[in-house]
Amino acid sequence: MRTVRRLLSVSAAVVLAAVTLTAAPAAAAGPHIVVLGTLTGSCCSQAFAINDHGVVVGQSQVGTQENPPERAVRWQNGVITDLGTLGGSRAVALAINNNGWIAGYSELAGGAVHAFLWRPGLGMTDLGTLGGDSVATGVNDGGVVVGRSVVNGQLHGFRWANGVMSKIVTPTGEGFDPAGINKNGKIGGSLNGEYSGQPAWWKNGQTVASGLVGHAGAINDSGDVAGTYWDGTQGAFVWRADGTVLNLTMPAGAKFAEAAGINLSRHAVGRRTTEDGHVRAVYWSELGTPRLLPGLVPGGQSSAFGVNRLGQTVGQANLGATGGGYTAVLWTR
Repeated sequence: MRTVRRLLSVSAAVVLAAVTLTAAPAAAAGPHIVVLGTLTGSCCSQAFAINDHGVVVGQSQVGTQENPPERAVRWQNGVITDLGTLGGSRAVALAINNNGWIAGYSELAGGAVHAFLWRPGLGMTDLGTLGGDSVATGVNDGGVVVGRSVVNGQLHGFRWANGVMSKIVTPTGEGFDPAGINKNGKIGGSLNGEYSGQPAWWKNGQTVASGLVGHAGAINDSGDVAGTYWDGTQGAFVWRADGTVLNLTMPAGAKFAEAAGINLSRHAVGRRTTEDGHVRAVYWSELGTPRLLPGLVPGGQSSAFGVNRLGQTVGQANLGATGGGYTAVLWTR
């Protein structure tokens, strides 16, 4: 789908039973994995974000035909809800704030892809574009949405607030690819996009680059950014708000590692890949110490995409040891 393939691939890289929001006892064993399920009860679904109240968002395929469309969904109190679309057949939810506002992207009836904001009682709102397709990647508790859109064939970041979408302008004119926005309005993202850029943050017209080569995956409310760096290898990092960078420890046997989420305690989540291509979800402590998260079956693959302040982590896990179907999951500590 033209440039939109790039839009959606970046978002995917970044890709429920009732949850009791109480801290786990210090002596409790864990983590535990919970299957969130799908709209149709069959393959496949992914969970991309979780708020501090344990509400999870992502996508679930519908139908049994080959390449069935995905729909934006919310998992809350053991119930999965289809959030609808902007008129097309496909939609994906990528972010949620603590008020239950959800951001993502949806096809229109004509096939174009637009960013959306879904609000309880109001449903899905088309946020428009800067000139082409658009994808929303983050929403803060103030209701400000960020994402990426096409401008004259090039990807640029946007900030949407109070019904108005504006282009994120950097001092050098470089494109900015937002990964998320925190409660203070600081936007974590990447200059020049995913494949040739560097992690950076933007606020009120000011842009500060990390000096790393790579891309940002998430930002927390303290302004710490997690993501993936390239320096001859591929690893995960946390770029702290004080400007220091912590390279997260590679899990044993890993060839590559990526970080896609971070919480207020600077705990990061993501995945590691071994030499033979086996992918497994990872949870890093604030010191960068990794822990592999359990899968659904022995040898099964998994990826983690989001984490909340209690360390509850969401992502996907394969239903079989050799690939095949996958389902959205929640890991609790």
